[in-house]
Amino acid sequence: MQNPERDRLRRLREAQLATRDPQIKQRKLQRTIAEKHRRAARPFTWGKFWSEVPQRWRGVLFGGLVGVLIAVALPFILPSLWATIFAVIAFVFCASLGFLLGRAIDTRENLKDLVR
Repeated sequence: MQNPERDRLRRLREAQLATRDPQIKQRKLQRTIAEKHRRAARPFTWGKFWSEVPQRWRGVLFGGLVGVLIAVALPFILPSLWATIFAVIAFVFCASLGFLLGRAIDTRENLKDLVR
């Protein structure tokens, strides 16, 4: 009967000592510094760079590319001055739409992070 009580008290004492450990903050700081050094030592990759770009700017890029494709194709369909005007409007519209969709995706991800 005494043995389980002794084990429980030993575990309780170890837990109390662990919470009062003055080295916890120092170890956490060293762990953070080591992680920064490891991150700095990693080689640069375009995939990692692209994954860190916010969705709103990716949306602007994709929308701009769609707008450029429309701007290139439209003068072949409508050979007039109106084609150029519509091409510029299509480019601005697609880039703006891409920005808004990317912003919505960023907002959704931020809300997911806040809920966790």
